[in-house]
Amino acid sequence: MQDANLVPDAFTLPSVLGACASVGDLDTGQNVHGRVLGAGFESDLYISNALISMYSRFGCLIEAQKVFDGMRMRDLVSWNSLISGYSANGEWEKAVETYVELRVSGVVPDCFTVESVLPAFGSLQANIEGCVAHGLVQKIGIDEDRLVSNGLIAMYCRFENVVDARNIFDMMVEKDVVSWNTMINGYYEVGCHESAIELFQKMLIRSHPDLVTITIILHVCHDSEDLKLGRSVHGYIIRNGYQCDIAAHNILIATYSKCGSLLMSHTVFDQMLCRDVLSWNLLISGYVEREYFEEAIGLFRLMKLEAEPDVVTTMTLLSMCSEIVNLRQGKGLHCNVIKTGITSNLLVQNALINMYSKCDSLDNALKEFESMKMHDTVTWNIIISGCVQNGACDLGFTLLREMNTRGAMMDMATTLSILPACSFLTAKREGKEIHGTVFRLGLELHIPVDNALIEMYSKCGNLDYAVKVFEHMSMKDIVTWTSLVSAYGMYGQGEKALRAFTEMEEEGIIPDHVAFVAVLFACSHAGLVEEGKLHFKKMEQEYRIIPRMEHYACMVDLLSRSGKLDEAEAFIKSMPFKPDVSIWGALLSACRTTSDNHIAERISKRITAMNFDNAGYHVLVSNVYASMGKWDAVGSVRKSLKSRNLKKDRGLSWI
Repeated sequence: MQDANLVPDAFTLPSVLGACASVGDLDTGQNVHGRVLGAGFESDLYISNALISMYSRFGCLIEAQKVFDGMRMRDLVSWNSLISGYSANGEWEKAVETYVELRVSGVVPDCFTVESVLPAFGSLQANIEGCVAHGLVQKIGIDEDRLVSNGLIAMYCRFENVVDARNIFDMMVEKDVVSWNTMINGYYEVGCHESAIELFQKMLIRSHPDLVTITIILHVCHDSEDLKLGRSVHGYIIRNGYQCDIAAHNILIATYSKCGSLLMSHTVFDQMLCRDVLSWNLLISGYVEREYFEEAIGLFRLMKLEAEPDVVTTMTLLSMCSEIVNLRQGKGLHCNVIKTGITSNLLVQNALINMYSKCDSLDNALKEFESMKMHDTVTWNIIISGCVQNGACDLGFTLLREMNTRGAMMDMATTLSILPACSFLTAKREGKEIHGTVFRLGLELHIPVDNALIEMYSKCGNLDYAVKVFEHMSMKDIVTWTSLVSAYGMYGQGEKALRAFTEMEEEGIIPDHVAFVAVLFACSHAGLVEEGKLHFKKMEQEYRIIPRMEHYACMVDLLSRSGKLDEAEAFIKSMPFKPDVSIWGALLSACRTTSDNHIAERISKRITAMNFDNAGYHVLVSNVYASMGKWDAVGSVRKSLKSRNLKKDRGLSWI
């Protein structure tokens, strides 16, 4: 047309602008806009509307708004083009503002206006404005329009108001796949899995699910762990030829894995015509979650032949290495991280530090920490926690001070990481300093932090402060009460421990097995034999808690400390499972204290015959024999220690 020297007119230009938008040619569109201005067509309503539409489709909303503002006259199409442009580009507030201007100007909206603005109301959680728009829809008689109804269903679902959404859905004369999908997804998003399944089953009769439906309902199967429905949907996928859809098959893999059917998960994976990295990650993650670690590592090796492991793959496997304390595999993953060039990824670096710390390789953790160009709060928390877990508490404090110097903000995780170091080092001053920081940062409102403070003060020899922290807590959980009972028990204040345990029960908090260990420990250290027996019976009879090894150890310690050695031995023999060395060790320690050589010799023989590797109990047996003057037996025990290269460790029992 230009080659023929023909001048475009007001009828040609809107079509050209629409074509530019359709083919994605912004440069030509802007060139045409220049010609519009040059030809004096900027006041033409249809051309201006076409310009607004074109710029909106390109996301050039400032230019679209300028064209709109420059219009001398506007019609409903002008408003709709701008509102839909803002809405389509996620500028929800601008979409609502423009809609409000339209209403103020007296223009009556139509179906397209409402369809465009409803997503904005939903995204902004503008409940009142959305309900007003619904009322207007009914008033102007467009409530039977399918697209408007779909928009209203989606809006109410965004408000988590599935009741009104379902009412609109049920009143629709004609429903399309979008109607069904929107309502099913609405139920899924608010956790109404049964309603989503019920509606899906109706859809199978009245409509034809598409891939979107399949994807939604598979998410429902995954979250509700509905293996039966998952298999049914899997069959539907096969029957309807959806085998090529990667997304649906990935969700199937995740669903089968979560439901514990790894065989089916792997079968789906093997049958996929094409797989992506997510497919591999989901299958590997499924094996890791079910603790099939060797299989997960094998899959990782196969994955490297077909696809390149990403950050998610690496994080999953590093977490696994941390859990199973597999340093060799962790180092192998570190090499792979270097090869794939993701060494600078902060998440991966944090995971590496965590892996090395959990695998007792603090030196490597520190090297990784020092090589990082940037540390976030999580990085500091992991390395501080790693130092404490590996016994380098002084270094943990040094890093905490460095963290503060560099301007990183302590959070709850930091506090929970460093407070055990105060307990370990009996660092009262540092503990109080951290408590002050906790108070300044408002972290005392978190129950786990207060629980850790109670434990820290009690282990640092400051029971009064531990009790004060407890008394200032507005909310308490089972750990809080257990910490207080343990604190009283640690200081031999058995009566107070029992009172605290009773108060906990009166508060409606049901004690767990740890709480019973605490109260039995308190009875043991205060010589409250009958009370200890009473609580041991209560544990099983009232709370249906089956006693564990540690509960029996406490009872043996209680009886032994009170000089009831024969009763303690009989109690051990009545245990429903084989006692471990700590149980016999508790009795032997008491025998040594009371000089009961008859029982002591019998128990020593039992312990020696158990063939264990804890050097502390070998030393205890040796000392008992020495006190009885049985030097041949002492020599035999010492020889056994030396031949097995055993050294005495700190700590002898559950107590």
